[in-house]
Amino acid sequence: MRYQNYLDAYNSPDEGAKARFFTEDCKFQLGELKVEGRDAMLAMFANGHIGVKEELRPLHVLETEGYIFAELDACFMPYEDTPQNFFHPFKRGEPLSFRFFASYEIRDDRISFMRLAHWPAPSVIEPF
Repeated sequence: MRYQNYLDAYNSPDEGAKARFFTEDCKFQLGELKVEGRDAMLAMFANGHIGVKEELRPLHVLETEGYIFAELDACFMPYEDTPQNFFHPFKRGEPLSFRFFASYEIRDDRISFMRLAHWPAPSVIEPF
C-alpha cells in the first residue's frame, strides 16, 4: 500500500473511496475512542465529515512493509456549525488544523489497525 494513494482517497469527497484501504476487521483508536470493523470506521469518518471538509497534509512519512508512521496536519474547513461532531465542535467559516501522529499496521496491503494521537490545541488556518 502506498500512503499517498490512501491520502488521495481520504481527501476525496467520495466517502466510499476510503473503503479499499482497510481490512474488513480493521481497528481504529484515537485516545479512548475505539472502533472495530471497516463499516463502523467508514461510518465514523462520514459522520465526522458532516458539515466539514477535511484534508490530510503529511509532513513526515515512514513506510515499511508492515507499518506506516506519519506526522500530518488534518485541516478542517467547516461549512456549517457542527456542535455534535465527535472530534471537535466546529464553527462555520472558522478553519482549523490539528497536528496528528498516525501509526498504521498493514496486512495484505491494507490498513488493519490505525492509531492516532493529536496535539491538544488546533491552529487557525486560511480557508481552503
